[in-house]
Amino acid sequence: MNQQVRVAAVVNPAAGGDGEAAVSAMREVGTAGVEVFATTAAGDAAGIAYKLAVGSAPPDIIVAVGGDGTVSEVAAGLCQARETGVAALPPLLIAPAGTGNSSYRGLWNDQPWESVAGSALRGEAVSRTIDLARIEQNDHLVLLGSGSGLFAETLLAARRMAGRGRELLMAAALAAMEGYVPYPGRVTVDGEVVYEGDVIETIVAGFRYRGGLLHLVPESIVDDGKLDITVVTAAVNMDEFGQAALYGRVYDVPGVRWGRGERITVARLDGQPLLYEHDGELMPRTSPSYDVHVVPAALTVLTAAEAPSWFSER
Repeated sequence: MNQQVRVAAVVNPAAGGDGEAAVSAMREVGTAGVEVFATTAAGDAAGIAYKLAVGSAPPDIIVAVGGDGTVSEVAAGLCQARETGVAALPPLLIAPAGTGNSSYRGLWNDQPWESVAGSALRGEAVSRTIDLARIEQNDHLVLLGSGSGLFAETLLAARRMAGRGRELLMAAALAAMEGYVPYPGRVTVDGEVVYEGDVIETIVAGFRYRGGLLHLVPESIVDDGKLDITVVTAAVNMDEFGQAALYGRVYDVPGVRWGRGERITVARLDGQPLLYEHDGELMPRTSPSYDVHVVPAALTVLTAAEAPSWFSER
């Protein structure tokens, strides 16, 4: 890239991180002009990204500055532009300006943002395609991942607590675990039942991390045309699981189940609506089950020249 590179930053001012600092770091690189497009309501980021991508003079790079929900919206806008026939879309660069920043870690493995911004805006980053997922009940696209149970309850708890960042998520997770009751569920992968019984949590990926720290889907590959799911059953010792999640060893914990396929169904069997989230955003409790299928090679993103190990081609 050269001095003329054009960067459009889609900024969510309400996100849990420091969006102003993220934008300032890009401007300090000195190799690009950075134009800011601020969101004012949920859903804005998708519309802004779409208009930028289909416009007469699209930017060279679109940067999502916000949490995982903001990043998911920007990705959805780019995919919408692709579906309308736009051949050459700007790649997506993710800035860590949210609470957990798991999507950022999935592409940059927790490298400092100042270093990432410099690398990306000086043309040293590499464009790669990654898979997305789609929730069939509402046609939502999923970037980071989705799931039911305890993590969704954690998001509910976080709404009632002060603080920000990964510390808030960890505190909310501890609060959600108090008095949590597993639900009767069934998990199906490509038509085969992986587990039926009491469920604490399911995590569908996507990226391997949640909350930026917890390595919950440790075998997931972001560009293999498959989705992975980790099922935390009621037989799991959660203290042991929490320790294992810090080191990517959750599949060694007794009671954890795992599956991989193109289509995953998570169902609640008592007729009650299932509490479900995707990309850190809670969904309305309207359905007892959710079906998620993979959308292969759906999004072009900027990554380090040597991508993390969870890319199939590095």
